[in-house]
Amino acid sequence: MKFLLLHSLLLFSCAIVHAQHHSPVAELAVSGGYHTADLRWSIAGNASGQSPNVLSEVKWRLLSGPAVAIKGQINLNSRLFLKGELSHTFIQSGKATDTDYSEDDRQQPGYYAQLDADEGRLSAFRLYGGYHLLQRPGIQIAVFAGYAAHKESLFLLDHAAYVPGEKNLRCTYNTSWKGVSGGLSGLYRVTSWLDLSGELQYSQMNYDAVADWNLIDAFQHPVSFKHHARGFDVKTSVTVNFRLKSYLSLLVSGTYRHAETGTGTDQLFMDSGTVQTTQFNGAFTNARQISIGALVQF
Repeated sequence: MKFLLLHSLLLFSCAIVHAQHHSPVAELAVSGGYHTADLRWSIAGNASGQSPNVLSEVKWRLLSGPAVAIKGQINLNSRLFLKGELSHTFIQSGKATDTDYSEDDRQQPGYYAQLDADEGRLSAFRLYGGYHLLQRPGIQIAVFAGYAAHKESLFLLDHAAYVPGEKNLRCTYNTSWKGVSGGLSGLYRVTSWLDLSGELQYSQMNYDAVADWNLIDAFQHPVSFKHHARGFDVKTSVTVNFRLKSYLSLLVSGTYRHAETGTGTDQLFMDSGTVQTTQFNGAFTNARQISIGALVQF
């Protein structure tokens, strides 16, 4: 019995020494921060992109709020890894404009409204695998590829015209960006307790959106119109890693994202049952985030 106990303690001690001198098997990072985003889209007057070339345009600006994220990584061996990320932003402030035009090139606006957009949410998901191309003391470079998705749940509101108990303006616009993703990541060890890392990601995306313009009786509800187009997404990030322990680090990071589509289709569902199809001129979004978190290695 004593021999078995001593043997077990020896194996446990060897396992600790092994973990201290080899790469971690898994990593988990949890962070929180502040996120700001903009989104705009427009449609033309017909399917050929004319009459006029910009008929209606909606812009959301400074959609801001707290953000939370979780990231996990499994190291299959010294070079191969699998990684997943999930993030969520709670929109607490934002503004929007809705403009209709009767002439080409945004001339002769026939309708214009300044609106509120202080509700909604933004979310993102990524799942990918990677390979370390370069592993030298103090420097690492990896390539990765996988799947990425972004969703935006946005509102058009008018707080100034709100009447309790009445049917008030509450338009919704829900987007989905989905596609394959790939890129490069790198790490540079500045000192024994400080690392700098960066990432550049490119994605080919399918863009779909569903809207409910709730105060227009001529439109169907809850689906008034749909948008579809293809586009791309570019995301870059820089992270400063402060190692507090061999297994615990403090992370401070900044992220910038830009995504846009080409032309596509806008399907308008009328209350009469007819469907009108026009050209979707495209969607464009920019996002920025600053966050702080902790990284645990196992």
